[in-house]
Amino acid sequence: MATRISHVPFFGRMLIPDWALFATALLYAVPVAFLLNWDFKVGVAAALVPVMIFLVSHGPAAIYLLIVATFAFFPAHGWAALLPADMAALVLIAAWVVDLLSRGRVPGRNPLARPFFAYVAVVLLSVVVSGFTGLSVKFFLRQVVLIGTFLSVYHFGRRMNPRTVLILFVLAANLNSLYSVLLFLAAGGGIRSFGFAGRGFGDHAMMAFLIAVIFYIWSRDLRMRIFWGFSCLLLLAAMAATQTRASMISAGWGLMIVVVGAWWSGRSLRIVLPRRNLIIAAVLLILIVPALMLYTPVFEGVMHRFERIGLHASGTILLRVTLWTAALKAFWGNPILGIGAGNFPMVSHWVPDVKFDPIFYMVTGLSTHAVVMSALAETGIAGLLALGFFLLSAVRMTYRKFVAVQDAESRAVCQCFFVIALIVLGTSLYAGSWFWGNNSYHMAVFFGLAATYRHRESTVISEGAPL
Repeated sequence: MATRISHVPFFGRMLIPDWALFATALLYAVPVAFLLNWDFKVGVAAALVPVMIFLVSHGPAAIYLLIVATFAFFPAHGWAALLPADMAALVLIAAWVVDLLSRGRVPGRNPLARPFFAYVAVVLLSVVVSGFTGLSVKFFLRQVVLIGTFLSVYHFGRRMNPRTVLILFVLAANLNSLYSVLLFLAAGGGIRSFGFAGRGFGDHAMMAFLIAVIFYIWSRDLRMRIFWGFSCLLLLAAMAATQTRASMISAGWGLMIVVVGAWWSGRSLRIVLPRRNLIIAAVLLILIVPALMLYTPVFEGVMHRFERIGLHASGTILLRVTLWTAALKAFWGNPILGIGAGNFPMVSHWVPDVKFDPIFYMVTGLSTHAVVMSALAETGIAGLLALGFFLLSAVRMTYRKFVAVQDAESRAVCQCFFVIALIVLGTSLYAGSWFWGNNSYHMAVFFGLAATYRHRESTVISEGAPL
């Protein structure tokens, strides 16, 4: 018989019978006892078995693990080249399947399920029509894992507090930011420092920065204001350390949307926002940023990166023009379903004349550096429409929730989800790797939580209970 455990959060009943718990204890104790005599990897793997069982039995814990794992860019070299986030996502999906078998599905309609399935269906169709390649199959499998992650988070989201997940995300970003900034300062600003998170950390830090700003604006507690304010400054420094220009630009226009949205929202709800929060933040920026800029060596690398944004050789704009030109040529050759999802790194196979571009040798094997252009080249007009339908559905869903809630705390959480949806949509036009990068899991997790949060709050409102 399965036993009941009441002291474990989000856990109504054990999915593991007593005999399995005993076997699990043996699997854990034996390899640890003989760890020095056994092969190290075998011992560690066996010792992790009960941990995996725990995570599969506790979906919310698996979600927390996934959030943290996205900040660890340590590829497992081999045919699969799995990242820690990939393995955490598979554990989460396994937890979802186990919970479905034991409890059944979550009631209510998932507003983003159909748009997401439509996009994945177009991806599969483009792969089948264009012929299976290693890149296309790998890209399709990533989309399957992403939609599985999204559905898993939606399933477990009713048992979680979205605010806790957002805070955990910012905490993980802060820790990686601290390490990244220390490395950057130690090198005198002469390197691009990403910490443990890899090159995608610029987008991690940008998203965490906007979340921290939102909670700073709406916070009433002094200790939390200090935490959010410190987080904003640390994440700004981390973005400078990564020298990722697209993330800095995205943080700029995202910040304007956050401030305007908070001001408009506060007026519409007749909530008096703590204006001193914005004043303190402005004063700190006015004092700290010029002081840091006096330390010229640290900012030489950042300024040099922005100087290279032009049309000269190796400039960001010129490189993107080269990539996007190749993407448009691939689209015109295959306008309906493209050259196959994930196949753009081999675009010269479908569009041989791109090899004659004198700059193409610098970008061969890369993605288009823009989600929209990748969708257009790889999945054609069908993929672009499916992608647009999915992203616009996410923006519409989160906006409706944002304007519907009637209290400050819920409004802060919903503004986070709305701004995240806008960031994913906006950055997809000129950058982003939301469907293939390590930060693609952020999109899946936050969209899944946003969908669940909307359903949960709508249910409470319909029952007439206060939020």
